[in-house]
Amino acid sequence: MSASTSFRPAVSRRLAAAALLALGLLAGPARAGQEAVAVQTQAQTSAPAPAPAPAPAPAPATGAGIVWGVNGHPLVSYPGVSLEQQASLLDELKARSYRVDVTNLDQMEKLARLRDALAQRGIGVLPILLPPVSLKDEDEATLKARSRAFAEAYVRRFPDIPVWELGNELENYAIIQPCEMRDDGTQYPCAWGPAGGVGELDYYGPRYRKVAAALSGLAEGVAAANPKARRALGSAGWGHTGIFARLAKDGVPWEISVWHWYANDSEWAFKILAGYGKPIWITEFNHDAGSHRDGKDGQAKGLATMMETLKRLAGQYRIEAAHVYELLDETYWAPGYEAEMGLVELERGGEHGWRLGARKPAFDAFRDAAAPQARGPAPAPSKAEQGGR
Repeated sequence: MSASTSFRPAVSRRLAAAALLALGLLAGPARAGQEAVAVQTQAQTSAPAPAPAPAPAPAPATGAGIVWGVNGHPLVSYPGVSLEQQASLLDELKARSYRVDVTNLDQMEKLARLRDALAQRGIGVLPILLPPVSLKDEDEATLKARSRAFAEAYVRRFPDIPVWELGNELENYAIIQPCEMRDDGTQYPCAWGPAGGVGELDYYGPRYRKVAAALSGLAEGVAAANPKARRALGSAGWGHTGIFARLAKDGVPWEISVWHWYANDSEWAFKILAGYGKPIWITEFNHDAGSHRDGKDGQAKGLATMMETLKRLAGQYRIEAAHVYELLDETYWAPGYEAEMGLVELERGGEHGWRLGARKPAFDAFRDAAAPQARGPAPAPSKAEQGGR
């Protein structure tokens, strides 16, 4: 999902595309359900919410206390695959959370149907708020106001959803490029590639301020609609730790630190994030490039290893949740790797041109790692516990 840096290749292109289209950073027509809609400046103008169905907060009941979740695009993609089919797959996977992108106000009713289908199976939904604004074309005040209105409208409509993610990898837009001026007055070397995002000066001031305005608006909108909701905010992973320091210094609030992990060791980053005193959610992870490079068995092996690593580190760094990217292959993106990032194949056919295919080995690997830990037989009571019997 990167815009990108020399520190990481573009991974999860589909969600990145949805985010950047919504933000006016990519040219070309939007896909069905992605058309920009005007965000009301007064959030209360959105449709009144009916009595909500209960949307369970994901309970950390699996693998070393981690809530295991899955990414998907049920509101903007996955043609021919119903919400019920997706919910059933998630249940089979033992997933407890479904991370989904919301890009305009017209998706509210479909999100409500998804929430209800998931709630019947004890699965929560984690919406990513991607307001239809343009970081490139709009000023900071407009970005903040429109982002706040978008977030407030959604959270008022869904007061039962306990966690909202603020944007997706927006800091990519601010990464400083060759020859640009740093905020300390020095010039970023023209001979270097885009910065790695590790330090605060790795972000170009004018673009960073737009990103911060949008994120601040989202954060304020969530809080205005539901002060009890938690706000998840973070970065694309790789080297992008500097954005947390910069946002914290500028007073942008959040309750959950978000990280994305596809390759390399991330424990160094977990140490930094833990320093903010907030729990960490890995809202995207998978074996690098899915099954595109190393085959289906390679993806399964890599994914299983990553999940075991997260279990091992969860207690030390307060890693509460981890969402694999993603539920389905997006075969229509072939020959790119995004066509093979899923746990389930998507094949041509069916009424809408696509239908579910076979479960990949990574499906079994995720399910097995996410399953509640097996318990052995209870130990025999001691003589003291037996009361001398």
